[in-house]
Amino acid sequence: MSLRFYLLIIFLFNLALPLYAMPSIILENTKPTYTNFSVEIFEDTQNKDPTINEIQTATFRKNISNAFSLGYKIYPVWFRFSIYNQTQSSANMILEMTEMFHNVDLYTLSNQTITHEKNGLQVPIEQRTIQEINPSFLLHFTKGERKQIYIKLTSTYGFFGAFYLKTPNQFRKDTQVQNNLYIFYFGAIIVIALYNLFIYLYLKEKIYIYYVLYVISFALWASLYRGLLYNYIDLNTYNLLQISIPTFFIMLILFSQSALKTQKNFPYIHKLLNIFMILMGISFIWMLVSLHDGFYFMNIIVIPILPILLFLAIKASMHGYFIAKIYLLALLIYFVGMCMVTLLALGLFPYSLTVRNAPVLGSFFEVILFSLLLAYRINLLRQEKLQSQEKLLTQEHTEKSRLFHMVADKTMALKKAKERLEKELEKKKILEKYLKEQASTDSMTGLMNRRAFFDKATKELERCQRYHTALSCLIIDIDHFKKVNDSYGHHVGDIVIKFIAEEILKNTRHIDIVGRIGGEEFSIMMPDTDNEDAFHLGERIREKIEKRVIAFDDKVICVTVSIGLCSVNHKDTGTLQTILQQSDDALYQAKENGRNQIIEYK
Repeated sequence: MSLRFYLLIIFLFNLALPLYAMPSIILENTKPTYTNFSVEIFEDTQNKDPTINEIQTATFRKNISNAFSLGYKIYPVWFRFSIYNQTQSSANMILEMTEMFHNVDLYTLSNQTITHEKNGLQVPIEQRTIQEINPSFLLHFTKGERKQIYIKLTSTYGFFGAFYLKTPNQFRKDTQVQNNLYIFYFGAIIVIALYNLFIYLYLKEKIYIYYVLYVISFALWASLYRGLLYNYIDLNTYNLLQISIPTFFIMLILFSQSALKTQKNFPYIHKLLNIFMILMGISFIWMLVSLHDGFYFMNIIVIPILPILLFLAIKASMHGYFIAKIYLLALLIYFVGMCMVTLLALGLFPYSLTVRNAPVLGSFFEVILFSLLLAYRINLLRQEKLQSQEKLLTQEHTEKSRLFHMVADKTMALKKAKERLEKELEKKKILEKYLKEQASTDSMTGLMNRRAFFDKATKELERCQRYHTALSCLIIDIDHFKKVNDSYGHHVGDIVIKFIAEEILKNTRHIDIVGRIGGEEFSIMMPDTDNEDAFHLGERIREKIEKRVIAFDDKVICVTVSIGLCSVNHKDTGTLQTILQQSDDALYQAKENGRNQIIEYK
């Protein structure tokens, strides 16, 4: 026999070897479900995206269980196994996946024929052969037929789940039982949330709204986790709603801080929990930007949060805080469930339906126990209220017995108080006089304020008209004062105003009435002064200000003023308002003429 023949035999043997080595399921008439079998796995770590023909010759890893937990993968993972129908008739079977993945590609090879079917979150339910939330495929077998199954999975979530093979009848029974359990679970959650919402609306205590938001956010996550909302939302919304997980943990921390009074009793742990709330907020934002990376970061943050809360609950329980004991029991149940599913998502815990549902079951008991905790808290508050009322009644009785003895003392005390009151009234008069002076003075400059200036100026005008004497009025305004404020700040503007006030006081007489009548505006009413003398006085003030330098903060600035002048004699019958308006008009003209000058009203 030639060498070529031997080589051909060896080649055909190697080609057929994967078929015989491939894990296989043998269908039997009496067995409605297959939940324990082996599969082979191939991880496309280089993202080469091989075709079905190329993947048949790829090297798969050794057999693993159909229930798998692989952690987070950023590349596709392939599974393969075969199914052989050894019954004496054709058979229909449903290949069910217990978890959701973004993309599921099923390839079936039989009698040199390859069929391909897509499923997963990327495929709307109405476009699937079997319209269920979890990917499911209908497989038809003829008598004695063997099918090779290749499944390609891609997802941004953890790679964990199981492949089950069921008869259609068994599949429908299991689905109905599961749906009934979900209806009971979420119905109970909604009732508890509404009950505590009503309590919050009545008591207005934050702990109840924290609890309600905690329950709602967890119920939302649980419905996403089990795919119950997938019929009603698209994939983008489904991914977006994953932010309910960090929201849930933030609400859990806030609820725990309120229930155990951490800010008062355990301040250091309170601050530590605040840090974790910030980290959860970061994961919340990160998930909006990159769901996969943010989700992974959140799972890492979750690991220390629950042990810290457990430590807090144990410490509070040791202090004799009964509410902490209820909290500890609830958290222990939930902690076990969340640790199991977190380790499962990271690929550190074997997959099973019990582990998969551990957080849902744990949360159900936790929600009930937390609700009992709040109910106990209400009862505790009621008892404290009754004790407070009893204490108040006792105090009232005691006070009544003391009241009679206090009347005489109070009468004497009232007499002494009257004497003190008379002394206080005298002091009050002195104080009122002082306050009156303060009320008429500008606090920044020490000049008269606007009201005081108007009062004195009006009286002086009346005196001028009565005794036929001259009277002049100057209005002084700081040039470009807004620019000073904008450039150097308001504190420098205050310095400038004080400087101007000082210069005015230095260059006026004691009989002149000087006041600050606006932000940067001053006025001088000069009795027995005609327009010429008033002009010289105004010019002197302007020159003094122009030549002076104002120093502050190692800087210097110079300012100028514009002045409007109006003079009246005994024949004028105008009011103070008229005189001020004419002075203001002259001031306006000085501004228009270039500032830093005095203009007389004509």
